[in-house]
Amino acid sequence: MAITYAWRSLTVIALSATLSTYALADELLVSDGDKADNKHLLHDTPLPDGHVPANVNYGFNVVGRDTLGGISTGLYTDVWAHDGYAYIGTFQEPDCTRAGVYISDIRDPANPVTVSMIKSPPQTRINDVKVTRIGDRDVLIHSLEPCGPLVGGGQALGGGNGGHQQGQLGISLWDVSDPAKPHPLKQNFLDFPVHNTFPWTTSAGKTYLLIVDDVALDDLKIADITKPQAPKLITTTGIETWRDTNPEVTADGQEFMGSFAAPLLHDIWVNDLNPGPGENWQAVLSYWDAGFITLDVNDPYNPIFLGDSTYPDPDPVHGISPPEGNAHAAVFAGPNFDKIFGGDEDFDSLFTAVTAGGEAYQANQGSDVPQIGPGADIEELMEQTAFVGQACGGTLAPAADVGAGIALIERGGCTFTLKAQTVEAAGYSAGVVFNSAATGNCEATVSMLVEAGIPMLFVPRSTGFAVLGIDGYDPSLCPDGEGANPALPAPASLGLVATLGAVFDGWGYLHTLNNTSSDITVPLGMDGETATVGYLGEMGYYAPAEITDPALATGAGDLTMHNLEIDPANPDRTFISWYSLGMRAVEWRPGHLHDNSKGEGVVSWNMHEVGRFIAGDEYGDAAGSNFWGVHVTEVEGEQYILGTDRNTGLWIFQWNCEDATDVLYCNGPATP
Repeated sequence: MAITYAWRSLTVIALSATLSTYALADELLVSDGDKADNKHLLHDTPLPDGHVPANVNYGFNVVGRDTLGGISTGLYTDVWAHDGYAYIGTFQEPDCTRAGVYISDIRDPANPVTVSMIKSPPQTRINDVKVTRIGDRDVLIHSLEPCGPLVGGGQALGGGNGGHQQGQLGISLWDVSDPAKPHPLKQNFLDFPVHNTFPWTTSAGKTYLLIVDDVALDDLKIADITKPQAPKLITTTGIETWRDTNPEVTADGQEFMGSFAAPLLHDIWVNDLNPGPGENWQAVLSYWDAGFITLDVNDPYNPIFLGDSTYPDPDPVHGISPPEGNAHAAVFAGPNFDKIFGGDEDFDSLFTAVTAGGEAYQANQGSDVPQIGPGADIEELMEQTAFVGQACGGTLAPAADVGAGIALIERGGCTFTLKAQTVEAAGYSAGVVFNSAATGNCEATVSMLVEAGIPMLFVPRSTGFAVLGIDGYDPSLCPDGEGANPALPAPASLGLVATLGAVFDGWGYLHTLNNTSSDITVPLGMDGETATVGYLGEMGYYAPAEITDPALATGAGDLTMHNLEIDPANPDRTFISWYSLGMRAVEWRPGHLHDNSKGEGVVSWNMHEVGRFIAGDEYGDAAGSNFWGVHVTEVEGEQYILGTDRNTGLWIFQWNCEDATDVLYCNGPATP
């Protein structure tokens, strides 16, 4: 029996251009979908430092290690390699140190040695690193993002009243033909913060660079770096353009689903899908909630939009609806690049909800406040609600006099921290901020940066009215027709009794997409049932069982996947850096369907785990993995997998099948 997927269409919420400004003047330190703020938060987790047990490691053999600058919590990020040297970026938060790029000689993989280190500019983070041959030079390209304090009356770059964030912007290019003595070719190219890049060189000898702009809605830039000392920006495009030219981007209604509820561009990858004289350069872009987007970049001056993926609804691993999105990184895979392996990065394993009148409404929790949910500061809180206006200082009617414990607060007028501390001083047990009727706000969600001693949640404007018990609010009228909606009540007016709580909704995992131009049929399991999957349709997934376990929602480190690369020796195999779940090796295996009911340790469809590594106690201070970066390279004809652990630096592995007869097999029969 063939089953054809039908994707549920969701309501599309329009994204105003104001979303990608750094702030409104009434809030300081707000992360409200603004992409630069979000990218600072994407890799910072409130979870306690810890890790899952090593359990059983197999497939990955540790060959060598380089601790780079020494054991350093949360420092090391992306890794790339070229001609026997590894290049490792750094994250540098929250201290914003001058750690930059470490360069390690890995020509003897068992004994890697750090040979040089490029310091980052002051107040600037170097995260992404790539190295490529351009002409007669080996060229390092690294990103630049401000990570210093915010100054001025506005909010970061482009904020009102002259506000900006300290630090440098763009990218820098270095000649690393002698990796021990790098020297700059071009510094601070571009005037916006950059999170990720990817270079490629055509058969005509032209080298181009895809660039992620942290700020603009048209957030994909292309530069000609054939002369690396004089790069040229040649193309600007992105999600804003494609909304108009390719309506399928918004047709599935999935731009605003995930933890940050914004279609920000995160990682990019380019391959020649027809290696040889023909050439067919394509890019896959990880667009957070918008999904995975493919482009034809054969003419870098005029890239052509090819397609946009849609997340299955409900989510096949976690069962939630709508799915979260959070597309983080993707690569072309499979024979003839007939697949895309794409991963989600989801640090928020708890779904926060405000429940009132029998309905549960999604909410975002503030940053530096007590958290609500399983294993958090407060398991659950149920109280009477009351509207308190904007709560911008001054004296509010005491909560005891009003007869309420949860303050409902309208966004605007002051910082989230002032709102929180105002209602806390008035004796409220928690605060729920609902969005304002300003352009670009309304139904948008916010990840508040806020400090207080009580829980603080954020909800869309319509949710605020619902919790107040006000009928007849129409979100489609906001903002221009907001006057036709019911008015807000006077401060101190009671709303409904509400429950603030959180339920587990899982961590990010791996997806396999169809990258052929036609529908394909894939097995649903071993019983003969099949599914028909169109271009960029989902035809497989893989998740370690730990990411589905509510008991591991907190206290076990970050259990979301991060980066991935294919195995050149088998393009149906991918190596994945999975933070506290270590390194993973996974293969395309049609017919496999695992739900962990037999203790397989995985939840997967058409994908099968063939290797894992989590550092055990035998590694002393390096026990407990936290892998961020992964890169596959070759040294003296041998293939190695490089992994960068955020805390312990560079690890060098080789992958092999240890026991094909074991349940944790590598290349065994179709079923374990």
